[in-house]
Amino acid sequence: MKHPIAKIHTAKGVITVELYPEYAPNTVNSFLWAAREKMYEHRLIKRIVPGFVLQPSYCFFDDKRCDFMLEGEFAANGVENGLKFEKGVVAMAGDGAKEAHGCEFFITLSDEAGERLQGKYAAFGKVIGGYEEVERLEQVETQEVFPEGMGAAKVHQPLQDEYMEKVEVETFGADYPQPQIKYWCK
Repeated sequence: MKHPIAKIHTAKGVITVELYPEYAPNTVNSFLWAAREKMYEHRLIKRIVPGFVLQPSYCFFDDKRCDFMLEGEFAANGVENGLKFEKGVVAMAGDGAKEAHGCEFFITLSDEAGERLQGKYAAFGKVIGGYEEVERLEQVETQEVFPEGMGAAKVHQPLQDEYMEKVEVETFGADYPQPQIKYWCK
């Protein structure tokens, strides 16, 4: 079976991601479902941390439809996920202990960042094309919008608005169901 492919469209380029359901099946289901439901359309990119992560979806876009949690498919939660974190790996954000956010994904920007993230977040894909757009976004001028806290990296938002326009997915005829949602946030 072919791996699903996602194309993340920004205003200035396309980032192509291969998804790996064998490592995090429910996380892949969640990402595909969110894309099909158009949860990633016309969204302001709010978090870029150079050398660490590009997070096209952050703070659930202030849209309650996007604010749900999954069981974390990663080692800290007792789930074996064999996808090694390295530059270009795509993962779902979460608490780093038990849960993954169902809609907030990020792209790892360095192997060093990957070492810090390994086993704490649900890795589910890898950038296979358009990495120049990831690099362009990593270089945009940002401002710190929230102080560092709870062990997380500082949050930086672009000074000039950058948008994720849409995410298109190709599943090559395979059926990927809605995710098993742990709970909806309040």
